Order: sequence, then C-alpha cells, then structure tokens
Amino acid sequence: MKYLPLIVISLLPTFFYGQSKKFSFKLGSEYSLPRKSDDLSFFGNEKDGIVNLSLKKDELNITRFDPKTLTLTTEKTIELPELTSDFNSETVVDFGTDYYWLHSDWNKKEENEYLYYDKIDVGTGKITASNKLMVKTTKMGGELIRGGGGWPALKLGFKYQFNYSADEKKLLVSYRLAPEERNDKRNYDKIGLHVFDENMNKLWGAEFTMPYTEAIMDNSDFSIDAQGNAYMLAKVYDSDKRKEIDKETGKAGYHYEVLKFTKGNKKIINTAISIDDYFIREASLVENSLNEMVISCTYSKKSKGSGTDGIFLAIMDQTGKIIKYKKGYYEFPLAELEKFESARSKRKMEKKDDYEAPNLKVRNLIVESDGSVFIACEGYYVVQRSYTDSRGHTTISYTYYYEDILGAKINAEGNFEWVRKIPKKQRGSRGRGTMGFKLVSDAGGYYFLYLDNIKNLDIKEDEVPSYHIDGWGGQVVVSKIDNSGAITKEIVFDTRDEDIMLFPALFKRINTNQFIGRATLKKNLFRPLLITTK
Repeated sequence: MKYLPLIVISLLPTFFYGQSKKFSFKLGSEYSLPRKSDDLSFFGNEKDGIVNLSLKKDELNITRFDPKTLTLTTEKTIELPELTSDFNSETVVDFGTDYYWLHSDWNKKEENEYLYYDKIDVGTGKITASNKLMVKTTKMGGELIRGGGGWPALKLGFKYQFNYSADEKKLLVSYRLAPEERNDKRNYDKIGLHVFDENMNKLWGAEFTMPYTEAIMDNSDFSIDAQGNAYMLAKVYDSDKRKEIDKETGKAGYHYEVLKFTKGNKKIINTAISIDDYFIREASLVENSLNEMVISCTYSKKSKGSGTDGIFLAIMDQTGKIIKYKKGYYEFPLAELEKFESARSKRKMEKKDDYEAPNLKVRNLIVESDGSVFIACEGYYVVQRSYTDSRGHTTISYTYYYEDILGAKINAEGNFEWVRKIPKKQRGSRGRGTMGFKLVSDAGGYYFLYLDNIKNLDIKEDEVPSYHIDGWGGQVVVSKIDNSGAITKEIVFDTRDEDIMLFPALFKRINTNQFIGRATLKKNLFRPLLITTK
C-alpha cells in the first residue's frame, strides 16, 4: 500500500499561449498517516479544503489540509466499533462539494451483502451521516484481496463498480451476483444495477438476468446517462466455444452489444453494434450533450494480432437504436504513426499492407458540447518472463510498458480533423506506478500530464524517445494539443530535485482549473505540494 501526499495543480486559462511559460511550486510541511493504515482516498475542493482518508483496523482517520497554504489543519480519528472481518472500504463518491465514503459488509449467517455510505463534511472534517443503507442483496461474486485497515486475512473484494453520468449528478452502482451454476455453459449472470442522485437518494434499483450464458457473454463496460438510465457494453460470442474467428467465413466469431436498463422495466433493451466485416478490439461508452450514448471502438481489418486501424464511432439514441456517428470509421494516418520511430521501424511500417498501430488502448473519450469528439489512446502491453534456477524453482516476472499517446479529434460535422502522436516510453515492474498519464481539457485544448525522460523534451520527429523507468524519478511534463492540433511541451519540475515521487495518473479535478494528486517522500512520510502557473 502506498501513502501519498497532496499535490494541487493549477492550470490557468493562459496556459500555453506563446508567452513566457513559467511555473512555481510550493512544498508544505511534512506529515504522515497512522502506521499500518490503508490510504483510502484524497478529495475536496478549493473552498472547503482537502481531505486524506485512511483506515486502520476499526478507526477512520481524517487528515484535513488548507487548500491554499497546504498546511495540515486538523487530524481526527473516528472509532468504528461495529466493523466485522468482512467489512470492506469501497470508494469515495465525489459530487464536487458533497462527498460520501462507501463501505460494504457480508453477513455470513444471513447470507446478505450490504453497501452503506457515510457523508463527510470536508469543512469540519467530520462524518455527518453514517451507515446509510444503499444496497442489500444476496451473495456476490468478486476477487480475493487482503483484508484492509489492518485485517490480515484474505477476503472477497472488488464486488462493486461505480460510474458517473456525464454531468456528474448521477451514480450507478453495479455488481454481479454469485453464479447459480458452476458450469459457464449453463450459468446466466445476474447483474445488480442501482442509481442514485447527487444527494445519495436512490432513484431506482433492480437485478437483471443476462440474455446469454456466461460462456457466451463477457461484460465489458458500464455507463449511465443524465436521465438515470443504465447501460452495459458486452462482448457476445457466436457460441460457447468462444472462437474469435469463424474459420468457415473468416469473419469475427463475436460481436458487441449495448444493453439498456430503465426504471420500472425488467425488460432489457439489447442492440448489436454493426461494424461490417471488421474486428472490434476494444469498446467504450460515454454520454454526449444530447443524452445519447456514444460508442467508441478501436477496430482492425485483420483477424489476427493486436493492431488497430482506427476508431469506429456510433450513437445509441433514447429508443435503443444504434447508428453510425457521422462517418463512422476514422482511420489513423500512417504519416502520423511513423513519427518518433526508428528508420528500421519506418521501413517495416511502409512495407506492410495497411499497417496497424499495435497495443493501443482507449484511455479517454471526451464528447464536447458542440458535438465534437476527442479520443486519447495509449500504447500499453505487458511482457511476462520466467526464469528457472539450478534447483528447478521458477520465477515469473512482469514488465509493464506505457508508451506513445495518440490523440484524435473529430469535429461536430463528423470530419477527422487531426491525429497527433506524443512520444513517450515508460517501463516498470510493479504495475502502473508513476507511469501512464492524466488528461486535462479546457476551452484551449487537451493537456497530458506525465513523467518523462528529460532527453525527450526537444525530441525530433525522426528520433526515438528514451525510456522513463518507474521509481527512478523523472521530469513532470505537460504536453498540450490545442484545438488546431498544434503540440507544445514543457517540463513543470524535476522530481529528483525535490526527492519526491509523483503519480500523475491519480490526479483529480477539484474545480475548472485545479487538480489534486499526491506523491511520496519516503515510507510513510509525505509533503503537500502546490504548483501554480505565473
């Protein structure tokens, strides 16, 4: 478990507009969290303050900071004597100025699952409402995790998934009930969906039996719209043999469907996504300003490999009908993909018939108020290696790669305006760590915050980026793509100068131009940090 201090990033409207690009940062006093406690969340706003929430056995610890000076103002410990060994902290729900700590429990005797919320007053650092029941149901599915807050035993966790509507005023809580049948070919998943407003009032909730067996259907993504309708994206195979390719036709042996769930209706509206004879690699859902669900798919014309030709966009309207969004298919241009590659790689790319970008993952999809769409992708893959010593003991290691960023803009008329490649190579052995990026957007464009090697600051398009190694410091970099597609880049500061470690991908928005994140000095010792543009 990592314990991280606060960082407040301020991006003023004049951020990359050609004048002197200077940043200042201010370090607050050192602080620590209670030993053997689990760091639950950090959240807050510029008016009421910033809070660090941590849990130790049967104690909830609230550490509060002044949002302007970053000085520690209060530390409070709240006793939680009712906790059981099956208690689990789930998440902190952030509605901008109202904050709720969600926690769950399992009553083995009654065989019931419970989800509760506590409301946290950031200004006073107190809990103003506790143990308010949100969901009660039967046994759920999940994954084994270490008991949190000092509990040593393994227990079932990751039971719930939480999604917000685009206006961040609705919350969808979803979960999967424990299978009734052990055989995937006979079991039909039961999914629970519960919708809450920003005051944590329950709008509706129900449990639905899926239309396909577990052997045929994989749940991919959940979403919710401003009206409180719930959606699920699913990968559906042609048969329980789960073949990716139909050998007789050469076409995909699967398709994707959007399932829609509404208040007071037990009937599921499920609609297939038609993508001609192409192959969907990944898909995601997000609501636009017209309350339509935008479906974004990375697609390939080839049946094998991990390559991506481009992005396919579609819209599901309120009646459940799915149609292409504007032109539907948006293929990545080879000229942009060739940038920041070695001469040898370029030759291979040019020789290949219809080259595809490998290992691309869609990280962000932003639907603007004018109907335009911005998509951010990242190169990501994991390499597994095994080593067997002289005694026959085998050790397995994993190396995680977070590489180039690809940003694409489609305007309101449906035209593919531009694709831009931001060179980045990050490598590590402990999962994401300090790698990845945080996307921040405003009226001026799209800002990518990440750690990089200083050699990449002025990299040329015919050069290959140098690696940033996770855990070895690095430069905090902001790369911006403005609305015309122009890229600028600047180093905010060098983490090694201050001997701190940052985690850019964990930053959170606290208002229109400020974001909080955290970093470590050393084990259980932290220091708040304020970064401001001049």
